[in-house]
Amino acid sequence: MNIKELIKKILRPGYRKFIIYSHRGSNVRCNICNKGYKQFKPFYLRYSDGSLTELKDHGVCWSCNSFPRMRQLYYWLVNDFKIESRDGLRILHIAPELQILNKIRKLRNITYTCMDKHCEGYSYPDFVLSGDVCEMEFADSSFDMVICNHVLEHVIDDRKAMREIHRILTEKGIAILMVPMKRNSAKVTIEQRKDEILSDAEREQRFGQRDHVRLYGLDYFDRLSEVGFQVERITYNAEITDKYGFRNGEELIICRKQQM
Repeated sequence: MNIKELIKKILRPGYRKFIIYSHRGSNVRCNICNKGYKQFKPFYLRYSDGSLTELKDHGVCWSCNSFPRMRQLYYWLVNDFKIESRDGLRILHIAPELQILNKIRKLRNITYTCMDKHCEGYSYPDFVLSGDVCEMEFADSSFDMVICNHVLEHVIDDRKAMREIHRILTEKGIAILMVPMKRNSAKVTIEQRKDEILSDAEREQRFGQRDHVRLYGLDYFDRLSEVGFQVERITYNAEITDKYGFRNGEELIICRKQQM
């Protein structure tokens, strides 16, 4: 470690505390770390040409770095689903968000399993299993809930992944399957074909991110129905959305097995 890196390491905690303190307020609140701010930290997309685009209705928590979709999911889990009083619940969290993971792991009434596809160059906590969402080594009906947010847009065969999630759910189980979607309510998903090879720059241009293989349209809900899910699409009113910094128009997608 050189002198510059050492200085950064020493000063970073104090600088972070200063940033959090300087933005504190009561206009918005992170419902995960329960801190209030004048506004959330702006979120930017960096493209391959180096340009930046600010996403106006995004905001990142200055303290815990939660994104809008994480806060929206956690709001539903605590306030609507009442997760804190659900005894004996078995949850599988695929590609778990650190902010939510830390909250759920503290609940003693829940059996909580985390899984991710371990990739070279990344580190994972010991309790996060390595696995492929398209070929999971769990028995049928193993879980009462599967949380799998912003994962399917990375998976070439997303229908196979959906079938696997359906398979490991109990009959009354719930899957939370949020994905990035076109904001103009376009019907058709655009995606990389299985036999197609695209560069990072090409995927970024077509799908908005270099490691995405599709951008979903409204036919996403048809795909979920085809594998046997009933879909509930949840949004919150402007008061809640503005207070907790949810993304305007983003839906929480709750899937249950179709009852015969």
